[in-house]
Amino acid sequence: MVVCKCTAAAVLCVLVTILATVALAARKHSPLLEDNALPKKPSRVTECQFGKQLKEIGSTWYADLGPPFGVMYCIKCECVQVQKKRRIIGRVQCRNIKNDCPKPNCEEPILLPGKCCKSCPGDEANDFVQDPPDDEEKSMKHFAAILTGQSSRSGDPKKMDFLPTSAQETGLDYVATGRFTFYRKHLYFSFYTNKPDRPKTVQFVDTNGNIIEEITLLPSTIYQNLTGKICGVWRRVSKDYKRLLREERMSVSLVWDTAIIGGHLYRFRALDTETFSSLLTGTKRDSGGTSIVSISTVSPSIHMQIMFNGPFGGQDTGSFLVKLKYAENERIVVEETIRVEKMTNSSIVIELQSPVTFSDLNALSKQDLIITLESKQSSFKLQGTVEPRVFCDIYQTLVVSNSHQVDSKKDRTSGVAWAFINKDGALEYRVKFDNNAVTELAIVSGESRVSALDISESIVQNWSNGTVSTMGPVHLEQLYAEELSLFSASSGFKSRFLWRPVADARDTAGAMLLSSPDERSMVGLLWMTVDPDCTLQYEVVLSGSNVKNRLFELYVEDSPLSIPGAPVFRRLLEEFEGPSFEGYTIGLSQEELLRLNTNIVHVDLWDPKLGQSILKTEWKHVNVPVVCYSHEASENDSNNILMNNDESDHQHTSHLSCLHGQKYYQHGAQWTSSVDECYMCNCHYGRVTCDLIICPIVQCPAPSAKPGTCCPTCEENGFVNQNNSTNSCLLAGQQFQAGSNWHPYLPPNGFDTCTLCHCNNTSLKIKCQRMDCPPLECDQRVAIRPTKRSCCKVCPSTLQTTTKSTGPLVQLAQGDQQVNGESGSDLEILTNGGCSYPVGGPYENGQEWHPKIYSHGEVKCINCKCKDGKVRCDRKKCPKWSSCSDPCCKSVCRRHKRQIFKF
Repeated sequence: MVVCKCTAAAVLCVLVTILATVALAARKHSPLLEDNALPKKPSRVTECQFGKQLKEIGSTWYADLGPPFGVMYCIKCECVQVQKKRRIIGRVQCRNIKNDCPKPNCEEPILLPGKCCKSCPGDEANDFVQDPPDDEEKSMKHFAAILTGQSSRSGDPKKMDFLPTSAQETGLDYVATGRFTFYRKHLYFSFYTNKPDRPKTVQFVDTNGNIIEEITLLPSTIYQNLTGKICGVWRRVSKDYKRLLREERMSVSLVWDTAIIGGHLYRFRALDTETFSSLLTGTKRDSGGTSIVSISTVSPSIHMQIMFNGPFGGQDTGSFLVKLKYAENERIVVEETIRVEKMTNSSIVIELQSPVTFSDLNALSKQDLIITLESKQSSFKLQGTVEPRVFCDIYQTLVVSNSHQVDSKKDRTSGVAWAFINKDGALEYRVKFDNNAVTELAIVSGESRVSALDISESIVQNWSNGTVSTMGPVHLEQLYAEELSLFSASSGFKSRFLWRPVADARDTAGAMLLSSPDERSMVGLLWMTVDPDCTLQYEVVLSGSNVKNRLFELYVEDSPLSIPGAPVFRRLLEEFEGPSFEGYTIGLSQEELLRLNTNIVHVDLWDPKLGQSILKTEWKHVNVPVVCYSHEASENDSNNILMNNDESDHQHTSHLSCLHGQKYYQHGAQWTSSVDECYMCNCHYGRVTCDLIICPIVQCPAPSAKPGTCCPTCEENGFVNQNNSTNSCLLAGQQFQAGSNWHPYLPPNGFDTCTLCHCNNTSLKIKCQRMDCPPLECDQRVAIRPTKRSCCKVCPSTLQTTTKSTGPLVQLAQGDQQVNGESGSDLEILTNGGCSYPVGGPYENGQEWHPKIYSHGEVKCINCKCKDGKVRCDRKKCPKWSSCSDPCCKSVCRRHKRQIFKF
């Protein structure tokens, strides 16, 4: 049990208590009988989870408890790295920084909004500042690596890029090459290997051999099967690890069951224009290489940068013969001897540039050319075929017909398209429209020298899927430069393909089209998946004339297959401002994942200002990884802070919906009771709870309650019907008229009387503030709350006798929560902070008693006390030298005498 002594750091104490509770809850469940029945869920150990957000190591932030509390500017949190064997893991540390505030040099300091420390008027508070966004990835976008059995030639295991286990070997004939790209603070990686079997994990290692990130690889997806690549992403790379990358002091490893290979990450400018790649292998163990091939089609030429390593220990200089030749007849295209002045244990880099013919560039795109590298001093030789570049990437676009070209609204077309280069060098394309009006389709360029690729023959109803095998070097150059577009003269659209890296959501079967028959001027592209960490990943891209700076809400909802009219599960994923957003949702329960996997799922784009759906699509083939149904707790679960999360005991609840007043409500929903407007109800895991609304104190001589409302207000002529959203604030599905005050309703705990919310008359924005309690004249430990819902504690001596509630008790309809077996006086005691107890209860707030046991009667050595609705019983404390005449201390007295005798 964790005991916290909290004063000003009450919120920090709550966080620490919840952290300890989660750690204890992780040990409740017994292991499965069949340990190998389900694969192990990967653990997110190199990140920190705070609420519903993931934080990278080294990041700092203010604790955000969500509405209505908002950001706690006096609670500073940090994700720190902790060494655990050979792994670096993340831990959340939060502390109260209010005591660190400097003392203001004025008599009446003020507290500015968004600050923790008070300051004098005109001065700035010296508060802790959160991490500003950084643009480091712009200066270090692309990296490459060659992975072999042993990239360190020193022979010292402590200086190796990786450390094999007892079941793994190094120095095998495994070779791989990788490319690494920064995009939106994430590091996307891609690999070619010389083995058909896929590795199990990807590990990133620092200079001391510590594993700073480990990603589990799933079986091949459609994209990875068609391209022959291994794709993935390291999300939210911290500043410390970005520095290691920038200084080229990071390594990467691919791990199989019986083998492990690794190599350093190096930055190359040639990767910005890479068109082709190659994986070079040879007969020597622990050797391999890769080439970065760039071309120019304006004046036909080729540029190659080759990185390789091998058994060159003891050599100071060396000469290498590089050839680019045809595989069939060995006709040489480029041949050059390059001398290396300093031979080191690390990878060697050479480069060459040469003019070529157009036919040679066409042969490159058809994979007819190979690269050979030979040493003139030894039998060392590497060779590999020139293939499509290693990057895992796609090119996507949105289709919207121009209104001036298409007069009829019903003939307007919207759609999504994406394309990529497969392992044969051909262009795979997928296009989906919202109708069957498209009859002509082509891929075109803005340059006249680039011929159009007609793909009209592949149109079948509202789909166009196919492969363009005639992709020449000019088309490839235009595609990689984002200069190709999808064009239809008959339907009046021309949309440019834009580059995106492939991983998670974009590594699924395909993109989804967000559209609506009533909203033809707007269209959306949606990628969505559930990753191995059981996190819902998604990306939304919107196109239209009115999407910029517009607020949207993204929902996912499902409908059961068997019962028409049954409740629909609906969950808000994210609120964002257009035109694009990439996000995630963590903490989905197994119940929610099962519903997504078995029911009909829709994704809904909602406009909160209009209060209506804008775009919608059906999410087919929702595949939830099997690991998400495992009962095993991950390694880092006990390190995460889950605020307001009491779902651990309800993950296997079969019914989340509630039936109340002939209407279904989803889990988490709240509403005003249809029987009495003075009751607020909520649905919590299939159970309805209704609470009497607590009205805030109003400062006017004659407050009045309008029809249909419960609480009196001072507004005489400013009343607006609650159904009118033009002059009201919206919070958790409830509307509040402008200028009103209220206590927020936080299910399942009820009303928070310590917080007062206000709807601003002009801005219609909600602001909630915590109430300040007066100082106590007694010890905090003996203070009690006058009622169960009271915000501030008082001393027992000032506690007045509670009066009976003047409001009538409402008989709730079927589906409302009822209190059975309790008289009016007993219910009154419990309402005023009293405690229920099996024998002799209920007891009033602050009352003390000795518990009674049926077999033993009253136990006088144990004292129980009721405090704010909770009972705590403690055994009488006996000092070692207490009188043995006290019957409660006889055992302690005898035990102490025996210890003295033994001594």
